[in-house]
Amino acid sequence: MPDQRGAHARGHAWPARRLRRSVLSAFHDVAFTVRQPFGVQVATQRRVDVVALASGHETRNARTADALRRYTIPVGTRPIAEIRAILSFFEARGGPLHAFRFRDPVEPSTAADGGAPSAVDASVGIGDGTVTDFQLRTASGRTIRKPDAQTVLVALDGVAVDPADYTVGQSTGLVAFATPPGSGVLVTAGCLFDVPVRFENQSLSVTRADPESGSLDDLVLMEVIA
Repeated sequence: MPDQRGAHARGHAWPARRLRRSVLSAFHDVAFTVRQPFGVQVATQRRVDVVALASGHETRNARTADALRRYTIPVGTRPIAEIRAILSFFEARGGPLHAFRFRDPVEPSTAADGGAPSAVDASVGIGDGTVTDFQLRTASGRTIRKPDAQTVLVALDGVAVDPADYTVGQSTGLVAFATPPGSGVLVTAGCLFDVPVRFENQSLSVTRADPESGSLDDLVLMEVIA
């Protein structure tokens, strides 16, 4: 009678099933400092679902509270060392998987001209004698979650505050006072800041132009909430 136990019972192991390991996305607190030529395109996107009704009216629903930016960076031909640095950064971020810091070329600062920030650039709240934490924002209301903490300046009713009297959340954009601002006190602030983004590119293609240089696809970065 043939052995009915099967190959596994006779001492032969089934091939091990390879398990696919999933990797969760994260924010890497590192800046993408690629040299930016003129011609970087900055698109401001408002994600709104629009539904046309039979009556001719529309319903509109905002999918995000804030606008999101999309950056298209033409790379073109560059020294091969720069190309390799970009590829290395792309690999370290897992392509589009992990987000990172990027300095917006159009709005790098709370200053109206994009230059050096001041402590009175933007209102971030009114004191009530209890609240200690205030979210950094631009004058237009854009939330700043990734400030350059070393550049943050704060004022109460127009008077500069000693940096020893508050802390700045580098990854949140929250200014936390040791003592809550008094009731009715105007809290203002200014800073340089970055935008949390991820690569939209799923792949990058390089063309070797000559021994010293190469060309690369345009880089597309999408702002994320992180």
